[in-house]
Amino acid sequence: MYKKSFDGTLRAGGLFSRIAAEERVGESLASDTILAYSRKIRQIASRASISNYSQLTPEIIVQDLKDRVQSKKITQATARMEKSATLFWLAEKAQGLMDSSFQDLGDYEAAYSEILAIVVGELPKTSENTSSVKAKDFSDEAVDLLLQAAFASRSEHLFNALLFIRANLYVGLRPIEWLDASVEKYLHKNALGDPIYGSDGSIKSSLSLVVFNAKHSSIRGNSEKRIILLDNLDREKIKHIEEWLKFISHLKSPELMRMSESEQYKNIYGGMQRAVRSVFGKENWEGEAPTLYSTRHQAVANARVDGLTQKEIAALFGHSSTNTARRHYGKRKAGYSGRSMRAAPESIWAVRSTVAVRPKPPRSEPSLGLG
Repeated sequence: MYKKSFDGTLRAGGLFSRIAAEERVGESLASDTILAYSRKIRQIASRASISNYSQLTPEIIVQDLKDRVQSKKITQATARMEKSATLFWLAEKAQGLMDSSFQDLGDYEAAYSEILAIVVGELPKTSENTSSVKAKDFSDEAVDLLLQAAFASRSEHLFNALLFIRANLYVGLRPIEWLDASVEKYLHKNALGDPIYGSDGSIKSSLSLVVFNAKHSSIRGNSEKRIILLDNLDREKIKHIEEWLKFISHLKSPELMRMSESEQYKNIYGGMQRAVRSVFGKENWEGEAPTLYSTRHQAVANARVDGLTQKEIAALFGHSSTNTARRHYGKRKAGYSGRSMRAAPESIWAVRSTVAVRPKPPRSEPSLGLG
């Protein structure tokens, strides 16, 4: 017997039926869904003070979800997402044990049945806290919350916001800069401008995102445009960027391009931002609630964790000076390693290496004793 789950997949009624339903557990799920489930499992490990989430057991998984549901501090949407994540984890682990000829799956079968039996209908549909303030980070947990809300509500604005968030967390553009951004082939050159050749004799090349700096006219931008190398992204992640570019290109019209930047932002992102704000307000988000612009702060924080220099960070995010990110953007403690991009050399060369120094008050002139 199969039931349709909130993420749109057909879910078997028991562990072994779930395993038998697909050649590999989860092959019918979108990669983003599997990633969201993985993050939920890591959060369970963190709550259980387990440093390596591979050490989780079925008993820990079940108890964590039971405790959270019994506390009634999470919403129905959150509980459904966590149920789906734990059921996926149990089925995937059990299938792996079966593949290795390990036959004792009683703990996994019992845990799967216990989780299926957990009732979430008595949990609140929304949280009581509806007020929020802006944040300078956009955590994985925030992305997961929006994903589960999008699955539950089918909100078009929320799905569009997730398209943007997914793309911008890689590259950290000012939202308005996406209007004139494009993915292009970049040919690598040395400091003298000569092509760099690979071992096969061809010119070394990379996919890149070419971005026209929105702050160039106010001398806050790093030249007219910057080039972000996408070497660190696999084909699927580059597709995320291309999907967002395709979406925003449909909105680009002569009327839109005649508007001021603030009006353009309102027309493109207004509905998305309201949808995001509504989710964090309803879900009782602790602390400052992320905004769409927080994705840029998060990308800066990621770059800090990955050890980029101040000049490299300025080049990556379109700042003419190394001061800007240091003063105003995401902090290292909020960053994730292994997620930052690199700017092309010519974008780095365009950065002014300046460090802000607080001016000293003028010293009074010594008295000469003349009156």
